[in-house]
Amino acid sequence: MLVTVSDLSKYMDIRFSNRQEEAAEFVLEGLQSELEAYLRRPIESQEFTETYVIESNYVGIPTSSFFYDEGLDTTNSNLTYLQPPNVVYMRNTPVTAVDSVLVRQQTSATPTALTEGRDYVVRRYGIDLYRAWANDEVTITYTAGLNGDAIKVFKLMILRAATREMQNMHDDVVGVKDLETRNVAPLETGFLEKELLAVKRWKRARIG
Repeated sequence: MLVTVSDLSKYMDIRFSNRQEEAAEFVLEGLQSELEAYLRRPIESQEFTETYVIESNYVGIPTSSFFYDEGLDTTNSNLTYLQPPNVVYMRNTPVTAVDSVLVRQQTSATPTALTEGRDYVVRRYGIDLYRAWANDEVTITYTAGLNGDAIKVFKLMILRAATREMQNMHDDVVGVKDLETRNVAPLETGFLEKELLAVKRWKRARIG
């Protein structure tokens, strides 16, 4: 998680009991999930695996495959393609690294591992895929997410929202122990509208 229970304890300047620590962990996990749902992207780098099926038969082929030269470094060379590639948009962005791309044809049970720079090119939104055919199954393992540690407002937002939530829980518990209603207005839970507006610039615009 971007914000730990220890971070929250220091921010609130209190020491949590064991039960409070467990509750704080639930709150922090929920708030990070809520923020990621609003931004439509993870706020920390994570590894994902996704599978797609190529529907279009409009497939680009590297011209180097027709003029094969054992001495040609196709990984670092500027490649030319006969047709535009299939663009595969990842569910999570920005993409920071692609660990593997496996393509399995319908007629084969064994997938083929593709090579970056020759068979596909990595983009922030996904990959440009040059070596795939209609109805091929493409499995991509990649790392994506914002650098939440470098975007300080994310951590501050979560700390503020978590503090409100923990304060509400504290007031409720004290009220029960006192066997009387405490005249304390509950603080708003979750993120405030003005807080979400402050991070709108990082919100992902869905493609397609």
